[in-house]
Amino acid sequence: MITKAIGQSCRREGTLDLGRFKGIAASLAILIAAGAYGAAPAAAAELQVAFVGGGATGAWTRNLTAMSECLRQNSDVRATVTPTQGGMDQFVKLNAGRGDFGFSYQNVLVDAWRGQGDFKGKPMRDLRVVGVAERLAVLHWVVSKSSGIKTIADLKGKRFAPGPIGTVSRAIVTNFLEAAGVMKDIQVANVSSSEMNSYLRDGKLDGWAWMGSVPISPATEIAVSNVGNLLDVEKEMEASGFLAKNPFFVKVPIPTDAYANMEKPVTSFGLNGVFIVNKSVSDETVYRVAKALWSNTCVDYLSKAQRSLVTMRDSPLGGLAFPLHPGAAKLWQEKGLNVSAVPTVEKF
Repeated sequence: MITKAIGQSCRREGTLDLGRFKGIAASLAILIAAGAYGAAPAAAAELQVAFVGGGATGAWTRNLTAMSECLRQNSDVRATVTPTQGGMDQFVKLNAGRGDFGFSYQNVLVDAWRGQGDFKGKPMRDLRVVGVAERLAVLHWVVSKSSGIKTIADLKGKRFAPGPIGTVSRAIVTNFLEAAGVMKDIQVANVSSSEMNSYLRDGKLDGWAWMGSVPISPATEIAVSNVGNLLDVEKEMEASGFLAKNPFFVKVPIPTDAYANMEKPVTSFGLNGVFIVNKSVSDETVYRVAKALWSNTCVDYLSKAQRSLVTMRDSPLGGLAFPLHPGAAKLWQEKGLNVSAVPTVEKF
């Protein structure tokens, strides 16, 4: 018997070593319990995912870096962040499976799905939405005061920068100017976002357009120096039917207190950024990443670390009209959200 063997092993010169007996008996009890109930579960293995950003200093790369840090501090998910040449480059890489998660806009997702716009004849349908995560990015139309430009029509014959090649901002600006009938008549200037203002001040550029949450730093710089104005594009939006044809965009007023030296408010348009994922990423992975990022801890951290992510405090399905990844849909259902209002892949 086991107890008899223990007793025999613990006898020394005819005397029972009680201390040793108790120690072995305790160890045996632990082994028996482990055999009966199974060993204690090991800690969950770290989940490795790849975030793909836009430009190295762009908003989406900054957002993803903050997300990666919050995941590191508060979950077992570890995310690398890799920048690209811009939002469109990021989109293509994610669709090809050269990364897992990133950011985009719904109009880009739809154009890619339908093989139109910048994706004409080359449909891309391997991306899904996790949730709405970034607050309204608004198109800013800045022109120098010396240019005499008062309306979009006045851009004809002018030197105008629609945004760096390969950026989502440039694609949206180009689409709008084509709808307004002036794109073919402007002198396109291919300058980087960091060069736009210096070119404008030096008279090498008459205007530029850039997208971001109000206020954006390039527009703030021009407003403070009082060498440029913001254009109002409401008339052109209505005349071209741009919003009706592109329902993901909304009309956005920019108030006079948004920038220095504004004499009157102007109207432009914008849309929210969405957190996206390649469809091949497993449901469990998407569920775990989304659950961690939309936890109270991470939402609080992210909305403070990156102003544009304050939208994560709102519904992740607000205004969403593109198919969800099943892993995300499971999480939002558990939280009581109406995922049936979001189109499925089969009905899109």
